Amino acid sequence: MASVLNRPTTHLLIKAFGHLSPLTLAQLQEIFFERRYRAGEAIFLQGDAAKSIYVVVEGRVKIDRVTPDGNHCILCMRGQNETFCPVPLLDQGRQLGTAWALTDVTLLSADINEFRRVAAECPQLLAVVQHGCLLEVRRLLGRMEMYAFRSVRERVASMLLEESRRRGFMDKPANELRMTQQDLAGLVGASRESVSRTLSKMEQEGILQTKRGRIIILDREKLRAIVAP
Repeated sequence: MASVLNRPTTHLLIKAFGHLSPLTLAQLQEIFFERRYRAGEAIFLQGDAAKSIYVVVEGRVKIDRVTPDGNHCILCMRGQNETFCPVPLLDQGRQLGTAWALTDVTLLSADINEFRRVAAECPQLLAVVQHGCLLEVRRLLGRMEMYAFRSVRERVASMLLEESRRRGFMDKPANELRMTQQDLAGLVGASRESVSRTLSKMEQEGILQTKRGRIIILDREKLRAIVAP
């Protein structure tokens, strides 16, 4: 069960949504709360009615979707200052997947209807959310193309580079990725066994090092060469 903490600071809101008017920031402070989840805890479930919008303050979250035939795929992984699953905010549908805390996580959470009310008065705020959705569409299209035309080795290298770039944007160590082989398999659309074999081969080549729940990039140039030979 999540524990409810304090209201967010203006600084946290600016990191999440950019520089908005003082009035809008004050309104957001009134509707957002910090919530804390333990590693492995579900934040919401696939098919749930969307009740809140979320921003990651600290930690890592993954959104996992189960297909009708029982297969798992990871829609996205989110880290510091990133929103996740804003689609129901825009289309008023249900949650597309289950959100899991990969680590101990602190989130900003606001009632979705209250957020819509504030966004209706501030088009700039809604534009931030829409921009995030469009970026996610582009990422998903890129992943679909990767599944269709790239080998597992190329997919793994591409995803490791993408996750590394994202960590760099969050001022985190870009060469140390906190993800399991199962999560990586879900991101690249391959079996855990094939991803494990690929990582072992890359480790033998001195490209990376695997540890429990972590992948450490040792040679970024060799990863780039795999993606763009």
